[in-house]
Amino acid sequence: MAISFDTDHNPIVGKAEKLEDDLVVITANNASPMTFTGTRSYILGTDNLIVIDPGPDINQHFDAIMDFIGNRKVTDIILTHSHVDHSPLSRRLKNETGASIIGFGSADEARTTFMKELSSSLDLGGEEGIDKNLTLDEKVIDKQKLVKNNYNIEVVHTPGHLSNHICLAVKEKKALFSGDHVMGWATTLISPPDGDLGSFMRSLEKLSERDELIYYPGHGKPLREPKKMVLAQIAHRRDRETQILSSISKNAKTPSEIVDDVYIDLNPMLKTAAIRNVLAHLIDLYERKKVSVDKFAITAKFSKVI
Repeated sequence: MAISFDTDHNPIVGKAEKLEDDLVVITANNASPMTFTGTRSYILGTDNLIVIDPGPDINQHFDAIMDFIGNRKVTDIILTHSHVDHSPLSRRLKNETGASIIGFGSADEARTTFMKELSSSLDLGGEEGIDKNLTLDEKVIDKQKLVKNNYNIEVVHTPGHLSNHICLAVKEKKALFSGDHVMGWATTLISPPDGDLGSFMRSLEKLSERDELIYYPGHGKPLREPKKMVLAQIAHRRDRETQILSSISKNAKTPSEIVDDVYIDLNPMLKTAAIRNVLAHLIDLYERKKVSVDKFAITAKFSKVI
């Protein structure tokens, strides 16, 4: 299944855009090659409000959120994960509104045993953009049901981008707030050790079995055919794995050399991210005993085992 991305997105930055009668989105002024048009902060409710991913601690974005809130009550702030473009403003918003901050846990909360062992003995680099000052009032777990302001919200733990990543399924809307796990404008960065390709693929498989009709991602447009995109991203990652194995089938290569071999027309500004994604694939393949390496590091050369 070929993957098709929609990069035609021109949100009104810093202004509340109505998505549904009880849902608006405010796009932060932090556009970049990694954040696309900016982080999307969602506000759910009419009188009592829930803020999902308040975003980066930027004055303009804080003011835009507070202007929309006005005199209404914010009961909860829910974080899909703790990257600096999603969670830092939660603390300032809590201080201003008294709302509780809800999330899964620290960035390494659900790091796998294999990844813990690997990262404790070898330098994998990574840990880019993690919110080191994350503060939570309530920690949630997979499949937990939250009843907030007459909304029934299911926590769907989707590790991969970060081990603490969750999606939020709102039953009344048949909608899923998908954070950075599934977006319509690009694939997701997987940067070890907190990014984990094996976990990411299992999370995609989990979402493929769900029946939400629309996804509201952390960056970019709503996804109105979400299952189609989930399945396309699964296929895309499997294709990338095949390309990587082919690249190292005859000669051992570093992740950087593999990127040069398999990525076509790559924006030079995204090469570092591509290297991290390839490393994530190689770690997954290494765990599955499909590649070998003499010394496991970003600059090491990998070769195909079988």
